[in-house]
Amino acid sequence: MATMNINEIGVGVGKVTGAIFVAPKGTTLPTDAATALNSAFKLLGFTSDAGVTISESRSTSEITAWEGRTIVLTAVTQYTENVSFTPIQCNEDVVKLMWGTAAVTVSSGALAIGHHGKMLDPVEIVIESVSNDSIGRVRRYAGTFELVERGEQTLDGTQVDGRQLSFRAVPDANGITMHEYVAAITGSTN
Repeated sequence: MATMNINEIGVGVGKVTGAIFVAPKGTTLPTDAATALNSAFKLLGFTSDAGVTISESRSTSEITAWEGRTIVLTAVTQYTENVSFTPIQCNEDVVKLMWGTAAVTVSSGALAIGHHGKMLDPVEIVIESVSNDSIGRVRRYAGTFELVERGEQTLDGTQVDGRQLSFRAVPDANGITMHEYVAAITGSTN
């Protein structure tokens, strides 16, 4: 039975040393919250203060029996899990995530980006946050993420120059869309 414990209350804040990491599909994924990430994971840099949104959507269908028109089963007909965030640094890793490697040319530190409407190769994404000193680090990832939407970009001199990116988690062979690990880490977790 649970007890009232304020040490089990967390606030999801990105690690100050970086919170969102991306690697090509097939990169060895973490299996806990504390082990160092595979070196193929690249830090994207700063994210807008809106943070990361993880959302789930589920559709169901009720099945009724002929006898009495009683609902005998509720079946899940569709399930999706999405992650969205707005990178606010403009660097090679961010623009390749947004537009794909083939659409980005890097020359003498300058980026040339070809906008297009094609689907991109899936990627692995790791999101790391800290809750408090009692709960420690939380690590979330999905085996495969597909970019499904690039948000609007407003250039009005008052908003950060970034576009919200929305990704859909593609289930693995076991139907898992995202793994989440929580580690109790003593001391500062930032």
